[in-house]
Amino acid sequence: MFSDLSAEEARTLITIFSILVPALFYGMGMMEGKHSRTLFLLGLVLHGLSIIYRGYVLGGIPLTEKHDNVSFMAFTTAVVYWRLSAADTSPWYQVTSITAVSLLAIASLLFPTINTISPFMRTPWFTLHMFLLYLSYGFFGVSACAGIAYLAEGNADRERLQYQLAAYGWAVYTIALVAGSVWFFIAYGMYWLWTSRELFTTLCWFFFGLYLHQRYLKGLAGRPAAIIGLLGYLIALFAYFGVGTIIPAPPVQF
Repeated sequence: MFSDLSAEEARTLITIFSILVPALFYGMGMMEGKHSRTLFLLGLVLHGLSIIYRGYVLGGIPLTEKHDNVSFMAFTTAVVYWRLSAADTSPWYQVTSITAVSLLAIASLLFPTINTISPFMRTPWFTLHMFLLYLSYGFFGVSACAGIAYLAEGNADRERLQYQLAAYGWAVYTIALVAGSVWFFIAYGMYWLWTSRELFTTLCWFFFGLYLHQRYLKGLAGRPAAIIGLLGYLIALFAYFGVGTIIPAPPVQF
């Protein structure tokens, strides 16, 4: 049966299974017992291998189209959660984080795989921009999960963790935007275009910046801070998934 598949169909099938299997192990990480972290780690390793496989297929860093971007977003969220999970055993934090990782991984399958890379994207500035952008999404995602855990449990440590992770994410996001502007100038001859995508990117940056400023200098804390931080992640998700789908984003011609 598999011998009848074309090379393209075989690659698509491998890509689907290479996402579904890690998502399954991620979900099993919500099981109680000492094996839950082992199962989650296995999912993380398998997910990393799937990203390496996509890089092999593309012949370059797999960060140039939505399927790979969303998959990498799920991977960075999983890495940030894994790094912190040993010291934080909150059930709400665990369930929300693992659910977010699994949903993002599965969401990547909603987008077709594109097995070519534009020459304009084969630059270190573009790679740095995309890598840091989706790393920041990982920090924002786990930050939001910590905020949900705080709202559900009332443990102030969760709200502080939410703020700290959002601060890391915002710093990385800022560097990503600078690298993206440099790449944009190299590719298009300008640093910025005021399209809907750039507007929502700017809105996301300002929103998190104001949240962090108010939290640090003005004493914003507790439930209001947690809700605002959670809204920031929703804005970041809309900036990626909503712009171009719900709100048109005109393509830029090379």
